[in-house]
Amino acid sequence: MKICLVYHMRLGDIIRILPIARCLASQGHTVYVECLEPYWGLFNCVSYARPARPEDREAMKYGRVIDLQVWPHRYQDYRRSGLPWSDFVFGLFPEFAKLDRRPVFDLIGEQPMLAEYGIREPVCLFAPMGYSQGRQYDITTLLDACAELTQHRIVFLVDALQLGHLREQGVPDRDMLCARSPAHLPRLIRDADDFFTVNSAPCIIAGAVRKHFWHVPSGIAQDDQFSEASQVVTIPD
Repeated sequence: MKICLVYHMRLGDIIRILPIARCLASQGHTVYVECLEPYWGLFNCVSYARPARPEDREAMKYGRVIDLQVWPHRYQDYRRSGLPWSDFVFGLFPEFAKLDRRPVFDLIGEQPMLAEYGIREPVCLFAPMGYSQGRQYDITTLLDACAELTQHRIVFLVDALQLGHLREQGVPDRDMLCARSPAHLPRLIRDADDFFTVNSAPCIIAGAVRKHFWHVPSGIAQDDQFSEASQVVTIPD
């Protein structure tokens, strides 16, 4: 059967539904994830799902469409539930409730290494900027906290929008890494000597691919993503 999982926005949330896609693919189904095109590159690091456009749903003639989105129609239900995001979303359909929720990037070995981005020395990748955090932290404060924890050179891990913002603040390009594709992120994050992030898509990836990293929570307990690899860093008010 051709199955469509619907999750249009937010890289971190699209990554978090990958275990559902993998489960369905293991049952012999062809799985598509309906999402916006800026996220399509992610699917180059997995073999078990492909992206699809929302506007092509009728033409694709899916045998089953599974809408997993929280925003906008389930958002209030999610907040009222008090459940962590994964418990809420995976629990929407009983067949997924007990799945292993750790994303698997099975094509990670085909993605570029840090050296292919010009980084050949030990570094701590530093991802201080997200889009959905309940609390926004001052970057200088986060940088100071990171510097106290790592002995390696700190390199900002940013997307194109964040790159421009940090340039305006005077951060030199040599101290920033902007992945050319979302598919590159799992290997870059895995292979860094140290990794420091706020609660965001890089945090979700790190929880899947690293044995240790530092994580600053969101400020809203329901939204925090933790893994056994995550060491929580508390930033004072």
